[in-house]
Amino acid sequence: MSQDLAVPGTTPRQRFTALAGLYASVFAFGISFGGLVPWMALHMDAQGLDGALIGLISAAHPVGVMLMAPFTQGIVRRFGSGNAMIFCSVIGVVTMFPLGLTDSPWIWLGLRFLSGLSGSVPWVVTETWVNSATSSEKRGRAVAFYAAIMAAGFAAGPEVLKWTIHLNTSALPWLIGISVVSLIIILPLRRLAPPMDDNGGAHVLGVFLTVPALLSAAIVSGAIDASFFSFLAIWGQRVGFEESFALTLLSVFIAGNVLLQFPVGWLADRIGPRPVMLLCGAICVVGPLLALGGLTAYPIWLGIVAFIWGGCVWGAYSVALVAMGRRYAGGELAVVNAAFVMAYTFANVAAPPASGIAMDNIGADGLMIVALVVATSFTLLVLARRREF
Repeated sequence: MSQDLAVPGTTPRQRFTALAGLYASVFAFGISFGGLVPWMALHMDAQGLDGALIGLISAAHPVGVMLMAPFTQGIVRRFGSGNAMIFCSVIGVVTMFPLGLTDSPWIWLGLRFLSGLSGSVPWVVTETWVNSATSSEKRGRAVAFYAAIMAAGFAAGPEVLKWTIHLNTSALPWLIGISVVSLIIILPLRRLAPPMDDNGGAHVLGVFLTVPALLSAAIVSGAIDASFFSFLAIWGQRVGFEESFALTLLSVFIAGNVLLQFPVGWLADRIGPRPVMLLCGAICVVGPLLALGGLTAYPIWLGIVAFIWGGCVWGAYSVALVAMGRRYAGGELAVVNAAFVMAYTFANVAAPPASGIAMDNIGADGLMIVALVVATSFTLLVLARRREF
């Protein structure tokens, strides 16, 4: 069981203020990031870049995050968690400005890779901070709300993009401004960031051997979310739905990501993380089985399943964070969070190409087969690794 990770001497009111600020900052960042990715893709497509190069540039950010994650704890130990978070966030914002000054794909590739390198520290510090801001019995709800806020921000990003298109103006200045707001919100709170100096001898790569079931939650969430964001609408059209319903199905899946996190977190507080992770895994297995078994003939029921499925995919991520917060503390938790981020970003990079290849070679069902394999592996691992909890 982890101890209280909060900064010594901080009051409950200060910890509540810090948590509220983190939520607001994460939401603003999510909007900016969620709008920037499709804005870049649309801009590059309009410039005539081929799909492979667009995909390479899109992948540069998560690759940067994944490569920097093992060094995150050392950076935090050297500069302090709050200062490191602010410094790296500033670098991330600065990398956005040149995107509007040049159309060179190679400069964009470098900027997105640099943004990814700088993005690892704020991500790890934020999740460690959220885990430390409440008592153990309320941690599930606090972490679940964080996950919901992040998902809501990502979902709102494309809406900002559509709004700027309607106004016939560039989205980039707005997205940069929202990123600056995210940074301004967190700036005065940096002194309340929890200490993460002592890593307890933990190393990022060793974490994969110690808690593979917890890390597999990051993989199932990253793989299914990334694959569905890319291909669920295409899958819907290929199995016979109109484009409007196929897009609605994706929106319903995303809505589940957002709206079901608090119930999932509440349940984790009541009965513990492992039973909830097993429930999420089971639903993530049943979802593709139903889709493969003929549920497409019943669109309303398919929509209901997609909503619950979306909540459980992202719920696995948030509940794994809760389990990590119960088992680890301080710098050791930061190391485990870094491994979690590595697993998630690896899945983000690897899963969409795998899903695309499966759909090209098997047909539309290839997407559901990939989702089924990933979800089944996750569920069996959680079932087998009781001692991680």
